[in-house]
Amino acid sequence: MITRQYLIKRVAYAVVTAFVAIVIDFLLPRIIPGNPVITILLTKYHYIPVAQVKILESEFGLQNPNLLFQFERYMLELFHGNLGFSYYYYPETVSQVILSHLPWTLFLLGTATIISSILGIIVGRYIGWRSGSALETAVSGIFMGLTSIPFFWIGIIFLLIFGVLIVLPGGIHLFPLAGAFSVSLLPSFNIQFITSVLWHSALPIITLVLVTFPGFALTMRNTMVNQNREDYLLLAKAKGIPERLIIKDYAGRNAVLPVATHIVLAFGYIVAGAFFVEVIFSYPGIGYVLYYAVTSLDYPLTDGIFLVITFTVIIANFIADLLYAYLDPRIELR
Repeated sequence: MITRQYLIKRVAYAVVTAFVAIVIDFLLPRIIPGNPVITILLTKYHYIPVAQVKILESEFGLQNPNLLFQFERYMLELFHGNLGFSYYYYPETVSQVILSHLPWTLFLLGTATIISSILGIIVGRYIGWRSGSALETAVSGIFMGLTSIPFFWIGIIFLLIFGVLIVLPGGIHLFPLAGAFSVSLLPSFNIQFITSVLWHSALPIITLVLVTFPGFALTMRNTMVNQNREDYLLLAKAKGIPERLIIKDYAGRNAVLPVATHIVLAFGYIVAGAFFVEVIFSYPGIGYVLYYAVTSLDYPLTDGIFLVITFTVIIANFIADLLYAYLDPRIELR
């Protein structure tokens, strides 16, 4: 049961957390030394016309170096739903840049999370039921090792092996090195384009799944071990109920509750990992855009993407609290 008092507390906590995150997101890019206008002109045009510098500084609101003034202007625009113009992609707005690249990140994250959670629940349920066996010990050890491996390291290894070293007859690489689809295709709902999208996303998705699903499996395994000690399972075994049904309908159904919460909480962690994977595979999601935003000192775009990450984590935590109480009516949140 969820009380109104608890909801008010959680909403207040989320608002305070969001404000603190906004302040930090604003300050962090701006303490990096350098002039974003000069950096962008050198990156895109390889020269620095003085007149253009002054014009762009005025357009970007950088003519006043006072951070307090810039923060007041930023908050005022933010309350009106305006994230400003992107320096690097000028004259596109930050919202336009994020919306054009966010679907690719959502596709990558959504697919990887669904596959990871399903695999984690199935494998964790199986090894948890056989706790103490040689197979369970070996698999749990391997999974603990996989969860400690950084996303980017696995991505680099996969890219080197399956994207560079393995070459099919005709000089075709097993997997592409960059992009979300073939450059010779236009986005459309046909078999050729969908096949190209799946082919380009295969390695990034496999990388994310390989690092994230062991965490779900270990959580499921731990809860299954605890369920094995419950009296209702001993009663089910004594009644002669088939083991398959006990695992699926009795122990597994109760053990999945903490895993459901873990999946929601882990979403923020997967978001951060997906950004590294996108950079490695040059996948055009917002993680890939964030890399260029940081290196080109694109303050508004960096702020906008960090806000997406921050709000994703805050909302995920809020949903996780409510979801657990919804799935288990015995829990009362005050």
